[in-house]
Amino acid sequence: MEEKSIVCVGALPEAGGRNLKNNSRIFKQELNWFDCSAIIVGIIIGTGIFSAFPRLIAERTMSAGAILLSWLAGGLFAWFGALCYAELSSLFPEAGGDYAYLRNIYSHKGENFVSFLFAWSQILVIRPSAIAALALIFAEEARNLLLSFSAVRGGIAAGNLFLAFFVDNLILAFLALNILTLANVTDLKISKWFQNLLSVIKILAIVAIIGFGLYKTSEFSVNLFPIFPSGDKNIFILLANFWSALVLTMWVYGGWNEAAYVAEETKDVYRNIPKALFAGIFVVTLIYLGINFVYIKHLSVAGLAGTWSPASSLMDKWFPACGGRIMSGIIIISALGAMNALTLTGGRVSYAIAKDFPSLREFAGLDNVRRTPVKALWANFIISAFLICLSRGKVAFVESLTFYTAGVFWYFFGLVVISLILLRKRIPIAEIPFKVPLYPFSPILFLIVTAGLVWGSIDYKPVETLTGTSILLLGIPVYYYLNTPRLKNKR
Repeated sequence: MEEKSIVCVGALPEAGGRNLKNNSRIFKQELNWFDCSAIIVGIIIGTGIFSAFPRLIAERTMSAGAILLSWLAGGLFAWFGALCYAELSSLFPEAGGDYAYLRNIYSHKGENFVSFLFAWSQILVIRPSAIAALALIFAEEARNLLLSFSAVRGGIAAGNLFLAFFVDNLILAFLALNILTLANVTDLKISKWFQNLLSVIKILAIVAIIGFGLYKTSEFSVNLFPIFPSGDKNIFILLANFWSALVLTMWVYGGWNEAAYVAEETKDVYRNIPKALFAGIFVVTLIYLGINFVYIKHLSVAGLAGTWSPASSLMDKWFPACGGRIMSGIIIISALGAMNALTLTGGRVSYAIAKDFPSLREFAGLDNVRRTPVKALWANFIISAFLICLSRGKVAFVESLTFYTAGVFWYFFGLVVISLILLRKRIPIAEIPFKVPLYPFSPILFLIVTAGLVWGSIDYKPVETLTGTSILLLGIPVYYYLNTPRLKNKR
């Protein structure tokens, strides 16, 4: 690996936002701002908004105003983070997003220690466990949908082995994982159009639910004020509960930075990545506010706090005969959209780290014709498939892995935003293509929130967060092993 200074000036853009110096683009630049926004929306709106998270947030706030305020605050904090990422992506429009920023800012004399630990946690646990969990959720909902038809149930009862084979959770999960990996391996155009389609269908379905819920009358009323009804609790307990709700809200907003991972494949990256970040977060924030308002209006705050699946409860209340099928269909589309987006961006992280370590360079190749990171995508497939096998078809097993590593996210978010502050001291302001508005207020506020969310993660899930930190630290000996002279000099 070539030596780099603390800030890799050779990798910085020329004044006026022209292409990177000494950086030949080898990916096809196929993505526009809408494509990148579809990736963000596809990943953020997975399945969390339909399942337990609204309940957990309602439990901690127990007022309509505080519930909606927590979802609004989550969107605003994500927006402040997006401002920082927009500036960094304009300076380093490379595949890998966070990994590229951490490598360029914190590398010293060829040592990519910080960025390696980020990639270690992403590639081995965080991303594969998220993909595997979504695959199993898809499988569970697809199985429920199939079994809701009497013809399918009758065929299985009559001994139809084909039907019995395809209503198995593991088979359905592997099927989804295979198809999406193949789509991403084959061509970026295929995966992007599939992503756009799924994201548009998902948004239209949720907007239809919101519109119907706003139009339909309810026996419950929505009282937004007072936001924090005191009752028998003091203000400090209420604020602590609200902060705990905000931690959960930010988990559901997870993925707002994913467009940065495909910066190297984006047309007019200096304009389109910031545009995609802001558009994606704006759309998701409106959707989250709207769907939670409808939950409260038709289920009540107490009802929302009492159901593990508010979307299903809502649909069953509105359409007793077919509500379950409708909701299963929406969750299937949502899970597939999130899986496809995570698969697309995850391959770029594996590709980026493989370029930096000679012993992993086998995975850094791009297909000569399609220009997709084929080996990196299949490596992600193998890890995700392994986790699906370990789960034995149970979603809870893989979801538990995400809790172990969720707190680790915030460590690296903080380091990425600190890197922006370090860069501002070293680069003339005129040479930055996109500049963070309200600097330094924006990054400082995001850092304060990040520190609070790290603490909130430890407070909410102490064992899981500390275990996730231990998994992260296991990457240290692996890093030094990969940097032994025998492997470091391998060509």
